[in-house]
Amino acid sequence: MSYKDEFQAGIAFPAGQTALTAERVVYASVLAIAILVLTAVSIWPVQALALNQEGGLFETMSAAALFVAGLAALWRYPGLSRLYIGLVCLLLAERELEAEIYSVGSLPYWALNSLDTVLDMTLIRVALGVIVIGGVVRHGAPSAWQAIKQRAPFFAVFVLAGILAVVAQVLEEVSGIYSADLTALMRVRFFVLEETLEMFFSIGILASVLIGWPKPASEETLYDLNPKHRPDAR
Repeated sequence: MSYKDEFQAGIAFPAGQTALTAERVVYASVLAIAILVLTAVSIWPVQALALNQEGGLFETMSAAALFVAGLAALWRYPGLSRLYIGLVCLLLAERELEAEIYSVGSLPYWALNSLDTVLDMTLIRVALGVIVIGGVVRHGAPSAWQAIKQRAPFFAVFVLAGILAVVAQVLEEVSGIYSADLTALMRVRFFVLEETLEMFFSIGILASVLIGWPKPASEETLYDLNPKHRPDAR
């Protein structure tokens, strides 16, 4: 393509507009796939049950997504005030996996069982609570407010993931309360939907971490504030 062709293409499709369109295509594609998966497990819950068992594909994907999100957050967002992001993701990943699904004496059983023992210690729980609550107050709340004002894509994905987690929890509660009134097929359907939504929650958290968490104003550097160093400055 010649320089003239590139210049004309830039006029017809500005870079920002093209990027925005590409993002919308990606979001729409992911949403369509998620709807198809939910529809499939709803229509064929018995067949989907094998994927949603303890230690099955969906639970493994949930744990893997949260584990990767935790490692990515620790690398991308250093500092004590942002440590809670990776910490919460790693704790959620540990919660997804149960030591009992592995044979006694195996390495996964030993690792998960030992981790459960450590996390049950009062001192460890207090330390984790201080880190998480302190991080939410010092970093999470200001960043969330900034993300709302900027309509940050990561925050929209984060909120959607949270909604999925709430819906999954509601399905679990409804299934437990009305278990005696539900048919066996309906109980299976509720279970696979719950597990599938939890998997989508984990993937959504990973996507939110990878998309990016904006810095609060207190973390802006002089370099960030200098218009010469901002590509979108006018």
